[in-house]
Amino acid sequence: MDLQHLRLLLIQHTEPYRDGMEKGTLNAEQLTMLEGLTTWGFQLQEVGVLGCSSDQPYDAMLETGVRVMGSGLAEAQGAIVRRLADFCPTHLVIDVPDPVFFRWAIRNQVRCIAMFRETLADPGLKQRWDNYQLSKVLNHGSVDWVGGLGLKTCDALAQIGVLQDKLIPWGWPPVNRAETFAPKQLRSQPAAPIQIAYAGPLSATRGIGDLLIALAQLKAKGWNIYLKLIGQGDSQRFAKQAKQLLVADRVEFIQDFPEHGRVHLIRQADIVVMPSRHESPEDSSTILKDCLQAHTPIVASDHPMLSGSLSHGNNAIIFPAGNIRALCQSIDYLLSHPEIYTKLSAASQATWLALHLPVHWISLLDHWLSGTADDSSWIQQYALTAPLYQRQPPLLQHSP
Repeated sequence: MDLQHLRLLLIQHTEPYRDGMEKGTLNAEQLTMLEGLTTWGFQLQEVGVLGCSSDQPYDAMLETGVRVMGSGLAEAQGAIVRRLADFCPTHLVIDVPDPVFFRWAIRNQVRCIAMFRETLADPGLKQRWDNYQLSKVLNHGSVDWVGGLGLKTCDALAQIGVLQDKLIPWGWPPVNRAETFAPKQLRSQPAAPIQIAYAGPLSATRGIGDLLIALAQLKAKGWNIYLKLIGQGDSQRFAKQAKQLLVADRVEFIQDFPEHGRVHLIRQADIVVMPSRHESPEDSSTILKDCLQAHTPIVASDHPMLSGSLSHGNNAIIFPAGNIRALCQSIDYLLSHPEIYTKLSAASQATWLALHLPVHWISLLDHWLSGTADDSSWIQQYALTAPLYQRQPPLLQHSP
């Protein structure tokens, strides 16, 4: 297929590339998307990104050759659609769950694909009506595919009525591959303190307070342990708690670090702890992948967000969320059983591989843009209805 006459436009809530390139603040996901857009820019007639909200409207060309546009906050929806029309796209990638963009594409016979990165909002009365309208337009034959970041996003779309054979779960390509790190063994009688790491938001629901109390209990048991808290949040509160527990000299707060360097910080630790309580709403999937990449053995709570990937005694040590005594005992047990430590570290790679979807943001759009029958068949084999996803066993079910 001749791609030189194609005009590709990506529509998303914001357009981060103009300022992000200047300030060097683009994260790994944004860099992946920009890489794909830049590559397509050499193959297609024009590639652009339209952000639906910015402080001021603008239209500029990046050094990479990608055209970026921002709609000012005061612009009405009609003005945004006019910006879309002025680009004259032949292909639309839509990352905004708003039927108006899909209807425009259908009305103007422009090929389009949904590539949603966020799950739908909680269904209130109005949201249920909006979801119905969205599912109706997504099921239209002129919308080629409906991509969703991860199985959870696709499951949510299926629940509102989107046809499952149109839903394509996709993920981000891994920054570091698990096999670049060798499995670890527990250091025998280390002269330096045992290092325990936590990565993620610093909040009570993430179990930071529980972890500090467990650290004090381990100290009382005679363990020489040093805790690194990697992330941002209420550090002053937890620094005060560490001081009250007489473990302030054993706790380090690491708040400013590049996101791509997190896996290396976790690799340096002997154990990584994920103590989230059940009421914690955060998704720890990215951090979990970093832990598995690093091959650092995991002690984790039985939080529902983790229970689908971690299994007690198989690839992690699991304890009941909020049970500080069990948390302390789990760390103590792992430090006292080097053979279990080695087993968990070695199991990390298989778990890491199972967490990654076979379709990535760039590969899905590559096949969609090519548009041949073989490309369509390639995409269809990874639809939500594929046996690939039905066969996936829950990797970790909590066992006592």
